Amino acid sequence: MVKRISLEYLVTLVINMIVFILVARLFINQEMAAHAIFRLMTLNLAISAIEVGLYNWAFRHRQQPVTAMTHKVEAMLKDEEPAHVLLRKDNDYYELAMAINRLQTHQQKGLRSKAQQGEELRLLLSYLPIGVMVIDRYRKVEMANAAMAEFLQTEIKQRRHPYTQDIHQFELVSLIGQVFSEKKSARKVITLPGMPTEKRVEVSVIYTSTSEDFFQILVLLYDVTEIYAVEKMQMDFLSNASHELKTPVTAISGFAETLQAGAKNDPEALNQFLDIIQKESKRLTELIQDVLSISRIESQSISQQKMSDIDISELVDEQLSTLQQMASVKHIVLVNQIPVGEVQHTDERKVVEIIKNLVSNAIKYNRDNGSVTVDYEATEQEWKLKVTDTGIGIAQNEQARIFERFYRVDTSRTKQVVNGTGLGLAIVMELVQSLQGRISVDSQRGVGSTFSVTFPIKQHQ
Repeated sequence: MVKRISLEYLVTLVINMIVFILVARLFINQEMAAHAIFRLMTLNLAISAIEVGLYNWAFRHRQQPVTAMTHKVEAMLKDEEPAHVLLRKDNDYYELAMAINRLQTHQQKGLRSKAQQGEELRLLLSYLPIGVMVIDRYRKVEMANAAMAEFLQTEIKQRRHPYTQDIHQFELVSLIGQVFSEKKSARKVITLPGMPTEKRVEVSVIYTSTSEDFFQILVLLYDVTEIYAVEKMQMDFLSNASHELKTPVTAISGFAETLQAGAKNDPEALNQFLDIIQKESKRLTELIQDVLSISRIESQSISQQKMSDIDISELVDEQLSTLQQMASVKHIVLVNQIPVGEVQHTDERKVVEIIKNLVSNAIKYNRDNGSVTVDYEATEQEWKLKVTDTGIGIAQNEQARIFERFYRVDTSRTKQVVNGTGLGLAIVMELVQSLQGRISVDSQRGVGSTFSVTFPIKQHQ
């Protein structure tokens, strides 16, 4: 500013001096010229200073709107909200100032909309069960949500950093590298380590580009562990069901053909084969009944329950009496430790089915001269039945699958073969869930198992 004013003053001084000298030479004689020039120079200094001052005042006055608009635009570039520039309509910069004011209003609306969208996106990503990660063209993480951190079992930093700091699984790193090199989206199902068990994850690595020089990689992880488990369960169900159906049907058909071929004429063979046919027919009937039970339970709703007051101890006594003959074969003692008079409001038919399946299972997988004990607990909110046996027990790695349909515990270590459909515990699980209850198992190999079913206490409607 000082340099500009000094330059203006010097230029004005020189111009005025030239003008004054020319005037002096025209109108003043030579004798008076020297004295007049000195006086003119002094006057020139004063006039030049006044001219420069007036010019700068006029310049600053005219420049004020420009300065204000410049500061406003600079503030807008910093996403600030400066006050509007207000000018009189006769000002030369009025239209320009109004245009900048309108631009600021439009910018503020856009910024507010962008902030709102950003907040909505942040909330969406934070609650989204799908893992999301955005990687820029420099292979650095721009953004990742909480689900992605959970999938990767690591804490993802907010500042930009190489994605290899977070992703260490070889298949996933290779898939992302493939998309970077081929610039083409890819999808794959991989296995990620997790707690307490590993996860099956569907990975979608999406290549997005808005220009030749700008592109991003979007990594999406979707947990398909349960889907794969259900598919495997369905395949096991079909495989085991067909096997369980085929075995008795083959036996019945084979022995019937043998009898027709002439074995019926031998009384001893006739009785033996008829016993086998009857046994296999009973096995086939039990399988069909269990499958129908599963189907019936799934089709029933909670509103179809027939609720009534039942004495739990009395109900257990009835079921233990029914199963006493089955227990006597292995000399197993059945014990009912439920106090008399414990009454609950529930569906009697379903509770009977639960007790029957749990106790019969405890007998089947028990050792000779063992015992099966039925116990009871109750609080103000819920009541519980516990069936404890002294049988072969269940390994820790098998306990999560025993409620699957047709799943059989590996009995190779105990060399104990147990007949049955493999649907008993699956039926119990379905019945317990239909009564809004839950079931758990506590077991140890060679010691025994305790199955606990817990139900909420129901009040009379």
